[in-house]
Amino acid sequence: MAVETEARKAPAGDLLRRDASFAPETWDPDTRTIEVVWTTGADVRRYDWWTERYYLERLVVSDDAVDMTRLGSGAAPVLDSHQRWGLDTQIGVVQRAWLENGTGKAVLRFGEREEIQGLIRDIASGVIRNISVGYTYEPDQVRVTPDPTKKEPELRELLRWQPFELSFVAVPADAGSGTRGMPAPGPASLPTPPAPPAHHEDIRMSGSNPAGNPPANTPPVNEAPNADAIRAEAAKAERSRIAGIHSACRTLGLQEQAEKLVEEGISVETAQSRLIAELEARAKVAGGPDPSSRPRVGASGDDPAEVRAAMATAIAVRTMPGLAQGQESMRYREFLRMRPSDMLMELAHLRGERVSPRDRQDFLERSFHTSSDFPLLLENAGNKMLEAGMALANPSYRRIFAYRPFNDFKAHSFLTAGDFPALEELGEGGAIKDGTISEKRERVTAKTYAKAIAVTRQMLVNDDLGAFTDFGSMIGRRVADFENAMAYAQLGANSGAGPTLAEGNTTLFATTRGNRAASGAAISETTLDAAYAGIIEHTSLDGLKLNLRPSILLTGSAYRGAALRYTRQIVATEAGKVALYTDLEPIVDANVTGNRWYLFPEPGAAPTFVYGYVNGQSAPQIRVHNPIPGRDGMQVEVVHDFAVGAIGWRGAWFNQGA
Repeated sequence: MAVETEARKAPAGDLLRRDASFAPETWDPDTRTIEVVWTTGADVRRYDWWTERYYLERLVVSDDAVDMTRLGSGAAPVLDSHQRWGLDTQIGVVQRAWLENGTGKAVLRFGEREEIQGLIRDIASGVIRNISVGYTYEPDQVRVTPDPTKKEPELRELLRWQPFELSFVAVPADAGSGTRGMPAPGPASLPTPPAPPAHHEDIRMSGSNPAGNPPANTPPVNEAPNADAIRAEAAKAERSRIAGIHSACRTLGLQEQAEKLVEEGISVETAQSRLIAELEARAKVAGGPDPSSRPRVGASGDDPAEVRAAMATAIAVRTMPGLAQGQESMRYREFLRMRPSDMLMELAHLRGERVSPRDRQDFLERSFHTSSDFPLLLENAGNKMLEAGMALANPSYRRIFAYRPFNDFKAHSFLTAGDFPALEELGEGGAIKDGTISEKRERVTAKTYAKAIAVTRQMLVNDDLGAFTDFGSMIGRRVADFENAMAYAQLGANSGAGPTLAEGNTTLFATTRGNRAASGAAISETTLDAAYAGIIEHTSLDGLKLNLRPSILLTGSAYRGAALRYTRQIVATEAGKVALYTDLEPIVDANVTGNRWYLFPEPGAAPTFVYGYVNGQSAPQIRVHNPIPGRDGMQVEVVHDFAVGAIGWRGAWFNQGA
């Protein structure tokens, strides 16, 4: 029999689950603790949606295999049914956990919140008695043993895994687990493989892929009914029904209906239908918005909008792993290995649609040709990647241009105040004379720039969004390059002399303004001294010396070496030479063509150019539209509102170079 070790498709960090059980004999009401067995390493039958095959999973229970760092810390959570998205689902902590003779044991301590006391009483009395462990494993530490006859599922042994949390659940999978003193159950038989369920909570938490687990092991046919298990199932179902109704009422803003619907004993789905009907009736009477625009929830109580956002983050993180840093919610990990089509099927399930994996093709066709979650999913993922790309980019023009906000697309006027008028001596009892502030007006207007690509139906059916994710991850950098090119186009207008300004009705750089060299020359001590003197001698509109200090030396690739040499960024080649311009920061950008070079002070001292975005939206926006009539594809648009322009000339110096 061939044995191999390989990496399976489950990244570290995805939480899996394994059920066990316990007896209430160890309940201590004084310390509010109970002892449990949370694993025996028994084989559990699972379903791999990636390979569409069943397999047996076996946890190796030994000191070398099990990383007890989290579970043995004294702070690992005890949860209600693996619900880990809110503090209200934590009912206790794992006070102590250890391994003993091939089993995992723990002492659990419960909280004292009023709302969980009924649950704890059921645990203490033995009505609720099943434990499930949440764990992750190392993908490259899985030993796979295929069945030589190919009639039975392959065995996958997890050689290195880490438990994270323990949960109380309704149905156990590890039939061999129990507390000390509990008789070992008889051998369990594996059920006949059913068609894989379309949606189940275990599916999203599966180990080898986020799509799912098959049903747990069933008891032997001749085994007598377990009354405790039946009561536990009923209690769990009732709690789930009540929680689902309350969640639906909160989401739809009809909290006052919750108690009435609970008392009627109706299902969550029936309650949702009534709530939506109530909203529709109210909307017709009040003439309000269409209630269908409100989020709907499924049996799990999840808000589809929140789940869709987590899925979008997963798509973005797969392409740009750095996005995982700083995420407030880790829920995206649940969907990291999920295919786009699986995501859409999951969202459809949350909205109450019944979709079977056998109907995948038809469902995807309908998703593409009707209004669905697909455009919103792509739009959300694309914007996350785009914003990250923009944040990483650092175009050099922003070091020279001053930022200014733009409220709209109208021409914005920028004033260069001519200083407060010069002060005059005030005699005893004299009157303060009025003065005026000279000003000029330069105008800059924001414009919209856009581009579009298509996402075809074939890309969705084939679960291949590679072109889209490549586009999303690259566009941030491309937009930054676009901004850089636009900015330097302003600087380099009129053969480097810059745009024409309203003040003086001439180019920004001109010998008549005193901010341009009379003749082009290379960077040297002589030309740098002249540039320094030119900027320092500039005066305000009212004739006051500005004493601006240059801090930036800008050039293209032609003068890179000279720029670095004269600012002492590299060692001078001539012995005894001392660089005199260490206060200058050299900036080299390929958008500065030829031998041109410029000197600037800090942008805030005397802005020469400004840039900005409409309403502070610094990153472009991706918009995805439903299928366009006559085209077999969705249109993905990138729209960017950007402004750049010149507003002054005093804070700059230009040399044509030689």
